[in-house]
Amino acid sequence: MTTRHNQAKREYGHSSHACLLTPEEVAARLSVAVQTLAHWRVRGTGPSYVHLSARCVRYPEPTLEQWVAERLQDSTAENSSK
Repeated sequence: MTTRHNQAKREYGHSSHACLLTPEEVAARLSVAVQTLAHWRVRGTGPSYVHLSARCVRYPEPTLEQWVAERLQDSTAENSSK
């Protein structure tokens, strides 16, 4: 079984041109608060991220785009608990 963490590691490792986004940039793109991203990181429900240091978190752009794409829905009847 492949975990999301291991999958993200493989995908990011193959893309040397991936852009690393700050939490502020990601929050602006998703129209959510930076604190919401922090809560998602704690719960493990948000997009995959890179922990560069104790106070430095970045989001690889390709994994953010994939996370958003996985949440596309055509109706309210679809499962929205991802």
